[in-house]
Amino acid sequence: MAKAFTTEYRLELGSLLSLLFGFMTVVGIVGVFLSDRLPASISFLSDLSDPIGNWTYWMIVIGPIGLIAGIWWLYDFFKKVKTLAGLIDTPSKAKFVRNIDDIEYLAWSLPQRYETDVLDKKRGFDL
Repeated sequence: MAKAFTTEYRLELGSLLSLLFGFMTVVGIVGVFLSDRLPASISFLSDLSDPIGNWTYWMIVIGPIGLIAGIWWLYDFFKKVKTLAGLIDTPSKAKFVRNIDDIEYLAWSLPQRYETDVLDKKRGFDL
């Protein structure tokens, strides 16, 4: 069965959302607080916030919330990948079997390529 789009492309989506909401945060802060105090070299940032008008106040609110959510999503992804790699890279069949529930849950919550790695390791241990 195919995995959900958000599971399969979690790294890419988390990176994209973090960049998007980070940009929104910068444009919102520049548009509200720094529009008249920018040096000429980065004055294009205030030009980006002009067409948005009063919605820049909403960008200050929504931008950091989305940025924190995107960064958390990336952090959780990398933490799960690191934990799964640590559990899989054991030469001991007994340790692997002891941690099989955690390994299968992590493989289920990550993209398909990690589940394939777990299946290969199971075949290597004849499970």
